[in-house]
Amino acid sequence: TLEVSADSELLDQALINLMRNAMEALREEQAGRILLSACQDPDGHVVIAVADNGPGIPLEQREKIFVPFFTTKRQGSGVGLTLVRQIATVHGATVGISDTPGGGATVSLRF
Repeated sequence: TLEVSADSELLDQALINLMRNAMEALREEQAGRILLSACQDPDGHVVIAVADNGPGIPLEQREKIFVPFFTTKRQGSGVGLTLVRQIATVHGATVGISDTPGGGATVSLRF
């Protein structure tokens, strides 16, 4: 079993933001997929990840997307991922972004 000591409402909000971002990334995809997973890494940390098979996040934008009010979306506010990072930090977790094998992006919360 996996256990994380966290404020459930804040963790829910972080995961909702990540799922919304993944859904928006898949807006133009015919066969879009989102995978929500949780596991324990080799160091014993719990990792919760949201992966999609959308266009991915370019390397040069991966740090900028956590800056308040930075957005790549027409209708975006630029606060979603900033909030995710703040929620992670409050819980002693980190946020990582990687490429999803086969295309897309994976955002991971590592507790």
